[in-house]
Amino acid sequence: MFAIRNKSIMKSFFRHHHIYIDHYDISSTGISLNEFRQRRDSLVSLIRNYIKTEQKRTSKNFTICLPASSRLYMGPDVAYFPFKQQSDFYYLTGCMQPDAILLINGNDQTFSTHLFLSRCTMNSTNEYERWFGPTITDGEKVCQIFGIDKVYPIDQLITLKLPSSSILFYNSQFINDKTINKKNLVPFLKRFSSSIVCNQLTSFLHSLRSIKSFAEQNLIRRVCQLTSLAFIKTMKNCKKDTENEHLVQARFQYECEKLGDLSMAFYPVVAANGRGNIIHYQKNNQSIDKDALIMLDGGCLFKQYSSDMTRLWPINGRFSSTQRQLYEILLTVQKDLIQYLNSADTTRSREKLNALADQYMIKYLREENILSKTIDEYYAKNIIHVLCPTGVSHHLGLDVHDCELCTAYQPLRSDNIITIEPGK
Repeated sequence: MFAIRNKSIMKSFFRHHHIYIDHYDISSTGISLNEFRQRRDSLVSLIRNYIKTEQKRTSKNFTICLPASSRLYMGPDVAYFPFKQQSDFYYLTGCMQPDAILLINGNDQTFSTHLFLSRCTMNSTNEYERWFGPTITDGEKVCQIFGIDKVYPIDQLITLKLPSSSILFYNSQFINDKTINKKNLVPFLKRFSSSIVCNQLTSFLHSLRSIKSFAEQNLIRRVCQLTSLAFIKTMKNCKKDTENEHLVQARFQYECEKLGDLSMAFYPVVAANGRGNIIHYQKNNQSIDKDALIMLDGGCLFKQYSSDMTRLWPINGRFSSTQRQLYEILLTVQKDLIQYLNSADTTRSREKLNALADQYMIKYLREENILSKTIDEYYAKNIIHVLCPTGVSHHLGLDVHDCELCTAYQPLRSDNIITIEPGK
């Protein structure tokens, strides 16, 4: 009886007292620990400057709260979907653990970083590792891995002592985000009155994330190179005997996986027989006519950084004269836009790229007598917007559509990384 009772006590101890992370090597991210620290330093500098110039409060204390993503399960008691970490959280920590929360407390002189982690929900660490693999339960080691000052169980978030009159910086959209566990987050946020809450954290982070470091540029360059190889091999292997869109999708995913540490950045779009005109077409299950053009819009994740490419090719291996004519126009527009980005214009922006794309499309369609020269500029632009309803460019990085709060009207800066995809 004593042995059974003692065993029960031990189970309770493991269940309620062990924080953990899945085994992790931050050097595998391609980003140095020092760079993650520098990112947190840069964010704190922006926060301090904002409090000094915009808030003009007597209190200089602040609290930054940023939650990680949760695992999403495919169904009851089955495997979960591939995990994608919340990008702002990853940008500051390099941590891939679900259901964690990063807290940065500071003032105009100093700050400290705290990472809140879930407790092990199983009877023992050994049992958890049997199901999910190796873990790290030593809090000091977790601090060393991520360069964090202190690690806590996540249920202690609500009782953590905070600086007096601390201004909270967070993103209110997290409250409605179904990929984030709000069990501990919401009670914590309720500790702050609305008068000391600033909902501009994401704006600060996107301004930082839009400027890519040398290490980030290398990672994005690498994922684009690998994705290009997958596209080339897919096009070579999807010939006239390919009868359905799903076979192209399967080949593309296979070629990506075969190249190594790659996963899908988004569900690819494979559209034939004019279905490429459906902006968010994702069925990928329709038959392919023998003389059809195939549009493949796909991208990969490599060490959390994304690629995004769109290519069009004839399934029978040869363009018709009409297909080639339109293809060459789009290709020329793309080359012209890339050339413009390399110009000395200091007012370059994504909105200016959109305007130039319209001008180039109208010019070349008129030269090929596809668009009548008698149609005035206003109606010609309306026609182009029907044919090409999306913007020609977006930021690329930890998200496919990266830094969404950086508007198309903002001037492009050195070390921004954007796509150029006219006609998509």
